[in-house]
Amino acid sequence: MTEPLPPYPLHRFPFVHTSEPDEVRHLLLDVFDARYFDAREDGRPFRVAWNFVRLKRIDLGYSHYNSAASIGIAGINMVRQMFSLTGSSRTAFGPRQFTTDWDHSSLIPAGAEALVDRGAGHGELRLRIDAAALQAKLGALIGTHVVRNIEFDAPGSGPELHRLRRILVFLAGQLDCEDARIPDQVQTEYEQLVMVSFLTANRHNFSHLLDRDQPAPGPWQVRLVEEYIEANWKTPLSIETLAAVTGGSARSIFKAFKEARGVSPMAFVKSVRLTHARRMLLALGDAASVIDVAFQCGFLNAGHFARDYRMAFGELPSETLRNTRRGIRQPNLNATGVAPIPSSPPGRAGVGSA
Repeated sequence: MTEPLPPYPLHRFPFVHTSEPDEVRHLLLDVFDARYFDAREDGRPFRVAWNFVRLKRIDLGYSHYNSAASIGIAGINMVRQMFSLTGSSRTAFGPRQFTTDWDHSSLIPAGAEALVDRGAGHGELRLRIDAAALQAKLGALIGTHVVRNIEFDAPGSGPELHRLRRILVFLAGQLDCEDARIPDQVQTEYEQLVMVSFLTANRHNFSHLLDRDQPAPGPWQVRLVEEYIEANWKTPLSIETLAAVTGGSARSIFKAFKEARGVSPMAFVKSVRLTHARRMLLALGDAASVIDVAFQCGFLNAGHFARDYRMAFGELPSETLRNTRRGIRQPNLNATGVAPIPSSPPGRAGVGSA
């Protein structure tokens, strides 16, 4: 009898768990368009655990190989970055070669064929981003349409890449929650966070445009974005959308909010959604539940919702609902009608929902 697998990342999305090399070869060649697969004889039992989830613009995968293997990867219209959680691997495409271990990642640009040599015991968290979506996100950040391909430098090992790894591990953990049912707006904002972090963590031929200072739009543009958020708080909100509202770049909008309001646009989105959540809790009857309200207002994690709600209103959402049912009068919102904006914990800046 086969031993049960440990709880690998993305365990709720098993793709293949097998001790048969031919099964892995078949899936790689027929499903993922790999060029070849070779399980090397190294005296260890062959076993592969492979989990995979496809979102709208990004894919996340985790694979663990008990024994060494070589894989020829086909060129696809997605940018791929690999982070080792255990062991190491070697990736080569064209004249470039990279070692992937705890301190170093590998990046394969869109369209590039590559060779990956996995060491025994290698466990890898893998990100794939649709190349067209990434190009559009970059255009929104710099405020101009991007027509050239994004050409990446060799990945470094700085704090931005470690932050990207933490974000991916966090996202995998959210997806692995047993009650995970991700609202559209939350999924959009998580994918946005991943793509923006990816573009800032990896140096490329447009990095100098991301590094430069952006002129801040006037206060009227900040108010315009606020009005748009107020009117569309239930829908997925992306930086492309907010930039299009004013005709500026996403970075200029973020800078303007920081200067005029002291917060990011996505923090303002959170405050608006918290305000609507409170109004729903004050209005709903006995059939209401805090989890339903959190989900309807774009909050995936009930614990994070409760924490942010208490920071904004001084009580837990369950207390608000309980007092509503008892007929206890609740204090009004602040003069602006919007919840105070709670701060985000490290590593989650820019996520509009928890």
